[in-house]
Formats: sequence, C-alpha cells, structure tokens
Amino acid sequence: MKKKKSEVFKDNIATFKEISLDLSDDSKLKELVVFRDGKYFLEADKLNNLVTQSRNLNLLIDSARSIMAEMGLDSLLGLIIETVTYVMDADRATLFLVDKEKNELWSRVAIGLGNHQEIRIPFGVGIAGFVGQSKETVNIKDAYNDSRFNPANDKRTGYRTKSILCMPVYNPLGEIIGVIQVLNKLHSDHFTESDENLLGAYSSLAGISIANAQAYDELQKERDLLEVRVKERTRDLEESRKKSDELLLNILPVTIADELKIDGKVKPKSYEMVSVLFTDFKGFTKISENMEPTEILNELDLCFYRFDMLMERFNLEKIKTIGDAYMCAGGIPTANQTNPIDAVLAGLEIQKFMDNLRISKIAEGKNYWELRLGIHTGPVIAGVVGQKKFAYDIWGDTVNTASRMESSGQPGKINVSSFTYKYIHTLFDCTYRGKIPAKNKGDIEMYFVERIKPELSIDGEGLQPNDKFLRLVEEYSQNGYPDSPNELNKSISS
Repeated sequence: MKKKKSEVFKDNIATFKEISLDLSDDSKLKELVVFRDGKYFLEADKLNNLVTQSRNLNLLIDSARSIMAEMGLDSLLGLIIETVTYVMDADRATLFLVDKEKNELWSRVAIGLGNHQEIRIPFGVGIAGFVGQSKETVNIKDAYNDSRFNPANDKRTGYRTKSILCMPVYNPLGEIIGVIQVLNKLHSDHFTESDENLLGAYSSLAGISIANAQAYDELQKERDLLEVRVKERTRDLEESRKKSDELLLNILPVTIADELKIDGKVKPKSYEMVSVLFTDFKGFTKISENMEPTEILNELDLCFYRFDMLMERFNLEKIKTIGDAYMCAGGIPTANQTNPIDAVLAGLEIQKFMDNLRISKIAEGKNYWELRLGIHTGPVIAGVVGQKKFAYDIWGDTVNTASRMESSGQPGKINVSSFTYKYIHTLFDCTYRGKIPAKNKGDIEMYFVERIKPELSIDGEGLQPNDKFLRLVEEYSQNGYPDSPNELNKSISS
C-alpha cells in the first residue's frame, strides 16, 4: 500500500533518529565482537558499517546546521547538492524544483555538469520527470536497462550514466516541491537501501530548508515590491505636491503660499508704503467690437504676458486682471523702500512695449490699443481671500487713488500722484499737471513721468538707468529718501 506524502516525510525524518540509535545502543556494539575458538574477534564488515553510520551521522548534523542557517535560495540549493554529492559518494547530483505553472522540473544547480545553466524537464520525461510525476523513489543499478531513462543528455555530453537514485522532496505540508537525483555511485556499482535512507534524510532536511528559503524569498519579494510601491507613491505624491505648489505660486506670492501651507490660513498684513500700478486700454470695447473673440484673447495674452515678465524684472507683485485692466503693486509681500522707483521703471517699459506694438499694428494696417497707466503710493492691507479658490489682494484708499491715477491719465503716459512723485522726482523727469479732478476724490495733484533724468540714464530714451542711478536707489533703500531740496540736489550732484 502506497504511503501518504506526510507519512513519507515522517519516515525520512525518522532516519535521523535511527542512525543515532544505532550508535548509542550497547547491543549494537556487542554485535561487533564474536567469541570463537577461545578468542574474541571484531567483525570487520560490521565495524566498517558502524564507522560509516557514524560518519554519516556527523555529516548529517554538520550539514543540518549549515543548511538550516542558509536563507538565500540559490545558495541553499548549491549547499544541499554539494553536501549530498559528497555524502552519497556520487559522481553527480542534481536538485530540481517543481514549477507548478509549467508542470515542469527546473534546476540551476547541478554538481558535475560544469555549468549553471537552467535545466528544465517536463513531468513524466526521464527518471527525474517520472519521480516528479509519480512521487515514487527510483533506485536503478543500470540506467540503460530502464525504459524510463532518457539518454539524450549522455549522447550530447559523452557522459555515461550507470546507477541512479532519485526521490521526491516534500515540504512540511507534505507537498512535493522538488526532486533530488544522484548518479553513479563511486565505490560501488549501485546505491543501497542504506543510501536510500540517507538520501531520504537529506531530502527531508532539504524540504524544510527550501520551504523556509522560499518563504523568505517571497517575503523579500513582497518587501521589495512594497518598497517599489512606496517609492512610486512617494514620487507620485512629490509630483502632485510640486504641481500643486506650482499652481499655488501662480496665484500667490511665495511667502504667502508658504504661510498658507504651514498655517492653513494667511493673516492680513498692513503695509505703510506700497506703490499700486493700474493699466487700462483706451477704447478697448469699441475696438474689440470688430475683432474675433480669439483675436481679442490673443492680443490680451500678448500684452499681459509681457507685463508679467516686467513684474518679475522690477520686483512687483501682480495682483489681478479685470477684463482689460491690469493691477500690480510694489513693496508687497516683502516690504521695501524702492517700490515707487520700481513701479515707475516698470511703467516706462510697459509704455515702450505698447508704443512698439502700436507702430507694428499701423504698419500692418490694423487697429491698435493705447494704454493709460497710473501709479499711487501709500498704505494698504494685503491678504488672501477665498477658501477653495485663493486670491492674494490688497485693500485701502491707496488702491482707489491708484485707479483714479489711471483713469485720469492719458494714453501713452505714466500718471503719478504727488505721493509717488515725492519719492521719484530726484531720478525721473516729470511734468506737473496741476490739480486734476478725480471721481469721488476731488482735485488731486498729478504728474506725468517722462523719462529717467539724462544724467542718470545710459540711453537717449531715458529707459535704462546708469550706475549713478543705481547707487542712489541703493542709498534711498538703506537711508531713506532725502526730505529737503538741498539734500535732493546734493544727492544728484554727488
């Protein structure tokens, strides 16, 4: 009656105990001594057998320590097969593992083949394939007299297979996980029943160790997969965070965005000196009536893109666009002393860009937009409004007055209030306009900024400041603006 897999596994494990009992039993030792003809003789065959069993037990114990300590599957397979080859006194040995998906045996570890190429054998083919399919132990004295033997490998390599001992390898659950095979007993013409027991013991030891190694290998793969997933998820989160930050920075200044991310809100902040700049296209509605919507948007995008570039160049903060109006401010979110100068320099560049655009449109025979630009300097409150859609904005009378500077100006000109004028007149040529009526503001003193003063500019148009201009700006930034006319003249002449 065929034994169950679990019973075979237990029988093989029992071989450890049997060998040990053979050596510890006094009756076994007494069998070595024979009294004959008045003398005591030692039975040589029995003594050799006992020595062999002792040797095998010591090898088994030593091997068990090494094999059970190895967790790397490839290293473990190599260690097992190397040990088995030596212990079994075999010329060659191979340990195959079961590939359930392909219904095959495979191995990269074989002693005596001279390489580590993967070997694959279908179930039912050759002796190993037969054992893998039938789960029976096969002990053959002459391989060529057995119809199950496949001589193809011998023909290919020139090797001559004679004796074969091949048996299944089970895991602790009684499931077949491999086949172990030894070829050509070196000091005998066949493998004995004792060899079968010994190989069975190693087979069981191998089954436990391979199962542990496979479990460890699976755990390592899961850990590696988890690490990969964590890295991928981290990378995805980092990319999402980066996109979110970029989107946030398109809406809010860097310092304000950082405060919002850290605190979840932004506290309103008061500023004593901020220069607010407004632009608006004259006759925008009338001219746009004869333009396609796409053309209008393209023209606005062209202008506002250029304005955005100038904001970065002159350290101004874009606040918003309202239809064809553009609003920005200097001195926020980081306060500074130079914002009136920065705003006027940006205004000169904006009007120069619009003048060049006007010239090109005239050359093409197209309508063009003219721009009014106004600047006012004073105190504001800045903060973030909105919960889902954030917007950085500023409030206060300064904003309203700056808007009146724009609406009270003229196309192609930079109109500034007397408050802005007092900060910038030492550096720019300005024309006094007098007191101009402003909606809801009464009469307000206004000035047109014409250009940078000739002695402070490096170009004929008065758009580019020279080193002297920059030194004065640095002095105003550190020491404040001069108050008296004498101080103003002294600063310019120095």
